[in-house]
Amino acid sequence: METSNFTSKIDRLELIILDLAKKQDAFIEKVLMKLSLSSKDIYSSEEAAEFLSIEVKYIYQLTHQRKIRYTKKKGQKKIYFRKVDLIDYLNGDIISTSEDLERANALSWKK
Repeated sequence: METSNFTSKIDRLELIILDLAKKQDAFIEKVLMKLSLSSKDIYSSEEAAEFLSIEVKYIYQLTHQRKIRYTKKKGQKKIYFRKVDLIDYLNGDIISTSEDLERANALSWKK
């Protein structure tokens, strides 16, 4: 009875170690992707989503709605994004602050 209990504990520890190793590999892969993003000018859909901190599904919605620019080789399905286009998207609709509105109002009265 004692040895079977010991064996089951070892089996559980092995499963935990395997799970931790998988999580560590996934983490390392994500960190390497983030590090590589700063040196690239062209991104895949997955990389663009990571750059913008959004889901890949949302990237495709943005392209379908023509809210973000992308490139695609003729005859291929895979799409790519230029870093400058992603930055333009991020800089898109800027919400004016009350100070901006007051400044614009004051300038219009000076004319």
